[in-house]
Amino acid sequence: MRGRFITLEGGEGSGKTTQAALLGKALAAAGMKVHVVRSPGGTAVAEKLRSILKTREPGEELTPETELLLFGACHSQMVETLLKPELEQGIHVISDRFFDSTKVYQGYARGIDLRMLDEINRFSCRGLKPDLTIVLDLDPELGVRRSSGRVDRAAFENDRFDSETIAFHTAVRNGFLQLAELEKDRIRVISAEDSVDKVAQAVRECVKHELGLELL
Repeated sequence: MRGRFITLEGGEGSGKTTQAALLGKALAAAGMKVHVVRSPGGTAVAEKLRSILKTREPGEELTPETELLLFGACHSQMVETLLKPELEQGIHVISDRFFDSTKVYQGYARGIDLRMLDEINRFSCRGLKPDLTIVLDLDPELGVRRSSGRVDRAAFENDRFDSETIAFHTAVRNGFLQLAELEKDRIRVISAEDSVDKVAQAVRECVKHELGLELL
């Protein structure tokens, strides 16, 4: 049986990494084979591209178009060397972000043409789409406070996405909510303002209801 592909999306500080790890533990505890990954990343090559995307280069800012193409390269590498092989082996894959983040960040927030984005996402991902995408929704100002509290000031300011303006983060949030309205068959929205345990419970219930996976 093919594994299920689950992605967690949302703005900075919404708890995607934490909830991906907790969902992975819940699936494993139920006796399922599971792999938790992150996007961009997950493979040696994709992790190198992630470093370029996330870290500011003094004196040379990445253009939105460069961002888009680098994310596409990451997804292409992930799909062929990690996602497709593991899903075909019956492993459930949980990814902290995937192509929806590209559409929202580079499209809704950066302003790149959405049709162009869809074409690049389709080309990069060879038609692979998540079986279920959960958007963890959070007020952008709260999300930025959470993000800035995780690391020291220098690290926060050096992160190209965490350190963006509130207007940018608001556009990201609105983009995810618009995407959820457009793709109701695949995307579910869960508030990330509750405690970690309550959000984790809501995520598990969503996965159980939408995919039929038996979780405690």
